[in-house]
Amino acid sequence: MNLKPVTLLAASVLIMFLFETACSSDEKLADQHEPAAARNKVKIDVWHWTAESGMKPAFEAFNKSHPNTEAVFHQFPNTSNIPSKVNSFLISGESIDVTAQFSPDDLRERVKNNLYLPLDDFLEENHIDYELTFGKALTDLTRINGHYYSIPYGVNRFAVFYNKQLFDEAHVPYPKADWTWQDFMKTAKLLTKGEGPDKIYGSVIYPLDTTIGWSTLAIQTLGLNGMYKNDHETNFDHPSYKQSLQFFIDMQNRDESIMPLTEFPAQKLDIGTNRTSLFFKGKFAMFIEPIYNIWRSRLPEYKHDFQMGVVQMPRLDAHAPTVSPITFSDMSIPRSSKHPKEAFEFIRFYCLIRPDETVAPKGMMPAAALSDPQVVQSVDQLIYSAPGVDELEAKQVFEDPNTRYVTPETTITVAKKEILQVINEDVTKAFLGEWSVDEALRDMKQRSDAWIASKIQQHD
Repeated sequence: MNLKPVTLLAASVLIMFLFETACSSDEKLADQHEPAAARNKVKIDVWHWTAESGMKPAFEAFNKSHPNTEAVFHQFPNTSNIPSKVNSFLISGESIDVTAQFSPDDLRERVKNNLYLPLDDFLEENHIDYELTFGKALTDLTRINGHYYSIPYGVNRFAVFYNKQLFDEAHVPYPKADWTWQDFMKTAKLLTKGEGPDKIYGSVIYPLDTTIGWSTLAIQTLGLNGMYKNDHETNFDHPSYKQSLQFFIDMQNRDESIMPLTEFPAQKLDIGTNRTSLFFKGKFAMFIEPIYNIWRSRLPEYKHDFQMGVVQMPRLDAHAPTVSPITFSDMSIPRSSKHPKEAFEFIRFYCLIRPDETVAPKGMMPAAALSDPQVVQSVDQLIYSAPGVDELEAKQVFEDPNTRYVTPETTITVAKKEILQVINEDVTKAFLGEWSVDEALRDMKQRSDAWIASKIQQHD
């Protein structure tokens, strides 16, 4: 019998056994060391509707600076009604440590249904004075029964952007910080020229917009809860609503200086990005928008060849302060979170510590004042720098210490959905000339108050 092949086979088997044993030992050794750090990391699940590409830098920055915590990004499924989808995820028991909401109404509804964790203890532990940090306008809106359930991560303050080339061609002086709505009206009329498809308007106002629309002057006057006189009655008989609606009706019908509502459907101008596109194409001279209009001006789809100025919102009159609407985005911790402490640390990082990695790249302002000079410099570069924009001018406008901020939102939500539908119907009739301003506001109040009464009766 030839033993040589058998000997060789046995040797091969022995070598393979020893090799596998060594590999197995190495793997076990690795399991005892490398994965140990990974196993000790606290993983938090952060859910948002923004695409992963827009969130990835913030998560990488957080995870790099927090070796004991790993924030894992999850994107909510794309749907026409994301708030409802978020609610279903929260109720279903899905692992969510941090999430956001589309509106303060969503926040209040989730707090009402006991889905969010109050953040007061975390705020106290981190020495965060909410009102001092985020301002009175946001504090009055987000404080619910004396508690806080969300942290703002980005704010949008509004101003007037304008096409300097159109101003120069019309020999119209650039607007100044102390201008009024009457100045705005006169300026828009001077800048309007041409006929038909070649017409250039002084400005554009989408009447049904809930922030900059038919009620803008009333929002500046009344601020928070302006739509409601109390939780039993609307406030549409307040003089500021008539003043505001009449103002923009006059700009449309008398001065013909803002695009008429009849032109909106054909160009789908109810969509804000379409109005933005027309502004950068030079179809109107002034555009009231949030700060992120500077960031948008850098995008290829809004390429333009004019210098863009920016100035504070018009005042109600010469003796009034400058008042800007303010909107915001915020984050919350569900009650079901298994790691609320780490979740709050992520929120603190995202909202307060590194806005240069989180909101500024999207063109939003940080919700809180910054102290780190390097972060301030980086944020300024991200939100104020754009071709054709005077960075210093923009910074002075959006950080003007004399500007007062008001929110167009409400803490009262009785029949709000139905009231907004009534508003849309009646304001449309007024702009189409079917009703007078008085008729529209009278019907608006009567039907809205009836809706409130019916809702209250249902709950009694």
